[in-house]
Amino acid sequence: MANLMSSTQKPWEHAKSGGSEHDALAARFVESLSYDTRLYKHDIAGSIAHARMLQHVGLISADELSAIERGLGEIQNEIEAAQVTGWPGWRIELEDVHMCIEAALIEKIGDPGRKLHTGRSRNDQVATDIQLWIECERCQIRSDIERLIRAFIRLAIDQGDIVIPSYTHLQRAQPIVVGGEAGAWKEAFERCRCRFENLSFDYSPLGSGAIAGSSLPLDREFAAKQMRIGIMDLVTDNSIESTASRDNVLDFAYALSMTSMWLSRWAEQWIIYMTAEFGTLSIGDAFTTGSSMMPQKRNPDMLELIRGRCGNVYGHLVALLTICKGITIGYNRDLQEDKRHVFAAYDTVRDCLQMATAIVKSAKFKSPDMSRGFMDATSLAEYLVTKGVPFRTAHQVVGSLVRHCIENNITQLSDLSVDQMNRLATPLAAGSPPIDKIVYDWLGAENVVKRYQTYGNAGLSGYRQQLDEWKKRLGGHDESPAPEKSLFGEDLKLDDHDAALIAAYEQAGRTLDDLPYTDEFEAIYKSAAGGRDRSAVFHRLHNLRKAGKLPKLGRTAQAAPLVTDEQQTILIELVTGAIGKLSLRDQLPFTDQFPAIVDAFNARTGLQFSPYQVWRVVAKLAK
Repeated sequence: MANLMSSTQKPWEHAKSGGSEHDALAARFVESLSYDTRLYKHDIAGSIAHARMLQHVGLISADELSAIERGLGEIQNEIEAAQVTGWPGWRIELEDVHMCIEAALIEKIGDPGRKLHTGRSRNDQVATDIQLWIECERCQIRSDIERLIRAFIRLAIDQGDIVIPSYTHLQRAQPIVVGGEAGAWKEAFERCRCRFENLSFDYSPLGSGAIAGSSLPLDREFAAKQMRIGIMDLVTDNSIESTASRDNVLDFAYALSMTSMWLSRWAEQWIIYMTAEFGTLSIGDAFTTGSSMMPQKRNPDMLELIRGRCGNVYGHLVALLTICKGITIGYNRDLQEDKRHVFAAYDTVRDCLQMATAIVKSAKFKSPDMSRGFMDATSLAEYLVTKGVPFRTAHQVVGSLVRHCIENNITQLSDLSVDQMNRLATPLAAGSPPIDKIVYDWLGAENVVKRYQTYGNAGLSGYRQQLDEWKKRLGGHDESPAPEKSLFGEDLKLDDHDAALIAAYEQAGRTLDDLPYTDEFEAIYKSAAGGRDRSAVFHRLHNLRKAGKLPKLGRTAQAAPLVTDEQQTILIELVTGAIGKLSLRDQLPFTDQFPAIVDAFNARTGLQFSPYQVWRVVAKLAK
């Protein structure tokens, strides 16, 4: 690739005789390119929005805007095509993703590229980029959490009736069932998912400049609407605060930390369950390791690593808070470090969520010895309450019965006879009706988990009350009501390959409109095609979605590329010419028609979109 600048001097340092590019240590120390290149798509999206605004207010011409959009589109394609080998435009002397992309654009198109930074600073540019990145990635992590929640629901459906102890203070408390505990984790991670959903990204900082705004007639609202990501179509009210604030990064890091905390608590619980002393749980061999010395060992290393990595995520949050607490209300270079921490926290939590989901799917529970710990004591006290005994008195009576059992080496309350119970209870509950044989229906773990009545209880009725709603969340394929209808109205019956196809789709983690022409689709095709070609696999997935058989995976992993209104019109014309109307778009992927549409679209627009990018635009237009 040719040199991207005519001089080695940085374009923002002309007031100086030279900069950090002349000193290797300084260049390495100041760069952020080693970790901020993942912002490239968001930087390009923000740049296109800014360029459209410049043309809208008359600061650049329509031809210059077209050149900028074409050049940025080519750069994005080049970056994505060079994921393995590395894009040659990443030059450490240019410090960051923003300047590398701008330098490459100038190399491609000349003066129009030099006009792109009009009215803009790297300060509002990076604030915009990180806002767009968080908006995109919070959708991805919500999908990861959703898959973990569905794994817990599946665990409840498959093993929910198994009776296990619950623990307070790590001492046996009351009998519960696996479905009750699975429901507890489901609720905890539901709140984690909601934290990401409720993060606010309403306001765009783009156009705030370095700190004080611009004397040029910039239309910030117009630029915000051009980004079309999430609901960021409003603008910040103060240019100083919008370039200095990293509240969105901190909120995102806090949500990541809370998710990591719950992952760590879950991992700790299951590590304990896996011990021989507790004897409650086993997980897949792939998620344990042996000992280099002790051949019998089966250590829960993956769970331990999830627990351990929580500290890393906390550390990134504390680092971000510390960075922000010591700087003035304006941009300071300290804020460059925000990305290093939030990216690392995000990557860690995503890895842990995916590992947790795999572990939950592999879990096998068994009921341990439930005769120890007098876990039915509360149930016995509640039995006495039904006989008219005040609860505090009943508590005292049962406490005396437990003490008598311990002193006489009796391991279970149900081993006491009715006469023994009455003899011990009468002095404390004089005048109350005597205990009768019905009491044994209240004793023993198996009986206790059947007796819980309150909504949300951790026994049999508690999780069973919610199973219908949980099954719907799995996409409907766990239910057996009247047959679902396919796209064409006939009953959709699952064939022998559909279960594998549904599982592969869930594993891929991308919504159906985001799948065609991706590596994830190829993985689905290779593992679960069932003899179908790619077009047939995509059609089957489409029918399964329409019939409610596919799990809901949230939003797409990547936003559709930005195109002009003229380019939209060209694409609509090509699609409708091929299949009649946009609503039939699902007939296109992996057919001979689609490559022809891609070639014609690129030829007429001067873009170099991949089939995936063209499909994303088609899918967006069809909605």
